[in-house]
Formats: sequence, C-alpha cells, structure tokens
Amino acid sequence: MTSPTRDRILTVASELFIEQGYDATSLREIADRLGFTKAALYYHFQSKEQLFAALLEPAAALVRELVERLEDADDIEGWAEALEWVTGKVFENMDIFRLVERNRTAMTNLHETLEFLRDHMTMHTRIEAAVRAKSTSLSDQVRMVAALGAVTGFDDWAPRLLGESPPDQLHAELVAAVRDILRLPREPAAARPRKRSVTATA
Repeated sequence: MTSPTRDRILTVASELFIEQGYDATSLREIADRLGFTKAALYYHFQSKEQLFAALLEPAAALVRELVERLEDADDIEGWAEALEWVTGKVFENMDIFRLVERNRTAMTNLHETLEFLRDHMTMHTRIEAAVRAKSTSLSDQVRMVAALGAVTGFDDWAPRLLGESPPDQLHAELVAAVRDILRLPREPAAARPRKRSVTATA
C-alpha cells in the first residue's frame, strides 16, 4: 500500500520528467517543487533512478499481465481479446506512455539497472512459446506476432497520433486493425447476435 506522500512525489517527478526530461531533472528540483528538503525526499527515494523505476512499475505490471493473458488464451480469438484489453489500458495510463516517449534515451542508458527492461528478453521467449502453443499454422503465427506488434509498437512509431487522437475512436480503430490482421470478424463472436434456429414443423 502506498502512502499519500510517496504518491505525491511520484506525481511531481512524473510531471518534471515529462516536462524537461529525466536527464535534465535533479532530485533538488523535485524536492523544491514539493516543498521538501532533499533529505526528506531521500527518505522515500534514495536516487533519481529509483524514482524512475517506481514510475515505470505500472507499465511493467501491464506488460506482465498482457504476457500472462496471451499465454492463457485458448485460441486466436483469445489472443485478440488480450490485445483489446491492453489497448484499453493504454488510454487509462497515458501519462506513463508520455513519460516513456519523453525519456527513451534515459531508458536505453538505464537498461542494465532497470528490472523492467532486464526482463524484456525473457518476455520475448514466453511470447514466442505462446504463439507456437496456440497454432501450428505459420500463417496464424505470423499474424499473431504482427497483431501484437501493431499494438505494442504503436506508441513507439506514432506517439503524436496516440497522444492527440480521440481516445474512443483510436481504441476502436486499433481493435479493428488487430482483428483484421488476425483475419477475425470485426465483432467478437460473443458480441454478435446469435442466429435463431429454425425448427421443422409437421
């Protein structure tokens, strides 16, 4: 359970890291904006790197859950549902994506020390195993990886489009794109009205 003070520190640090970047922000600036002494800030976070890692933890948790959902999917429809879930989460956590976009260089430089990034290769192995477990068709497997890339790479290739587009419309378009890539109907089977069965009459 987090404390209100810790949450406030994270909020202010996130604002500064987005405004001026991780490298250009000092712990002294964070403390000053909070009205803290530097020593009081050290009580909660001993380094700027530790602060950054704490800000990235929700993203790490999101990725971990996505991998678990993809592994648990029964078929390609389940794969699509997992990607639709994470697409919705993107719009609930826009500040995290803004933080990542503003600080890509810092993330690269901190690669060896941030646990979130160190686990990345392990997740690659798990995803590839999950793809192979869901289908033996190369065509299906390629589409599953392509659909995953379409969602997870969107913020990397189109951060402005992500940040400036109407969230509901962009979410709908991303979900539709995933289902198109997977060659699934635009509407999941569970959402489509069932056809009434015709009974024979004597």
